[in-house]
Amino acid sequence: LTNGTEVKAYDDQGHGTHCAGITAGTGAPDYLYKGVAPMAQLVGVKVLDEGGSGSFATVMAGMEWTVEKRHIFNIRAASMSLGGPGAIEWTSSEEESVNRMGNEMMREGVALFIAAGNSAGPATIGTPGSAEDVITVGSLDKNTAIAVYSSQGPTEEGRVKPNIAFVGSNVMAPDYNTGNGYTGKSGTSMATPGAAGLAALMYQANPDLSPFDIRNIMQETATYRECHYMLANEPCAEDNIPKNRQNNVYGHGHVNSVPSVMEAANKVYELSLTLNVTLVNELGVDNRIHLSQGEEIEFNVEGGATRVQWRTWDMRDNWMDLGDYNVNELNFGVTHSLLVDRLQYLPNNTVEGNQVLLVRAITEDRASTNLAVDITIVGEEKMEISSSESSNIALITGLLSVLVIILFVALTVTTMKLKESGVFSDEVTEEEFEDWIEDLETQTEDVNSG
Repeated sequence: LTNGTEVKAYDDQGHGTHCAGITAGTGAPDYLYKGVAPMAQLVGVKVLDEGGSGSFATVMAGMEWTVEKRHIFNIRAASMSLGGPGAIEWTSSEEESVNRMGNEMMREGVALFIAAGNSAGPATIGTPGSAEDVITVGSLDKNTAIAVYSSQGPTEEGRVKPNIAFVGSNVMAPDYNTGNGYTGKSGTSMATPGAAGLAALMYQANPDLSPFDIRNIMQETATYRECHYMLANEPCAEDNIPKNRQNNVYGHGHVNSVPSVMEAANKVYELSLTLNVTLVNELGVDNRIHLSQGEEIEFNVEGGATRVQWRTWDMRDNWMDLGDYNVNELNFGVTHSLLVDRLQYLPNNTVEGNQVLLVRAITEDRASTNLAVDITIVGEEKMEISSSESSNIALITGLLSVLVIILFVALTVTTMKLKESGVFSDEVTEEEFEDWIEDLETQTEDVNSG
């Protein structure tokens, strides 16, 4: 996205390519410098110019686009390695708008990671890292000490920030427009996409997590670090507060990746390494399974599962038991028709094309790791209706017609009462009201005749 317009992906500055590689780079061609989540899928939203500058207006547009498209691209986490001061438009109203949008993204299901900034001293974390709900990330050096450049809290509003700290010094990642080159960069801009990549791994371990779950797990499993304000060379006052778990330098501490993923996986079921699900089908040249009508994806299961569950990667989906699986069976399948039927009920979802299938095995209170399979659905089959289903639909239609009539009567009475009390600011004329009644009666007759 550039200035509100979707364009072919490009990078004219290098910052975005480097950050993207930290999150999900494959490490090709030598695979020495892989990203944190190398199998994650990326969506690029460009809001800064070739000089690395921009305005709060363009940042806001990118955030709004991300929320609007989150279901289309299944955006679960976002990384923003940017912040003020320094934006062209510098007013408190714009700051507040961007901060509110950051909080809104968290509530809409997108875990938002924002760089704390590279201004070193206390009280230097600006918009949007100062937003209350977002996950603000400070930077660590290679020894997991706070980097000398990492911005510190409190925010202008008095909030303790950052939330967490992640390694961000001399991080190797792709060098833009080189084809296969890598370069090292330092900054909270490098720490932030690393934390976002960890969120992707946590979502794969447990796709039911909310952004606030992601934030809380990272904070609770972090190694707490007492701090010194670097310029004053004295202990942080907030470290003297009993049971305090956050300070203005390290936040809740430096992030521990493996405990974060394990805690995510164990949130509902205890992770079992004896239960295991493996894929039987061979992947295509694009590392995907192309699933056509009448076909199924086959799996083997080990460890004595009592049931298996599956779901799509869509954030609105839920785990479902596979109905035809019997206890201790060694294999099972998910069919094309089963997937299509499920995807058709997820609003604004494109059924055909690329999807992700997740499966797991369960026994009592233990579950296997989630197996994720990239698939391409070919063909969208229509559901056939049997004679018994047809009679059921006729019965439902009859019930609906009764409901329409009951609802119509209720609406009529309510509307008349509202008209008498003057609640409507724009009154409905008698002619409009009679036309409305005739339209409803016609619709009811059509339902009954059908």
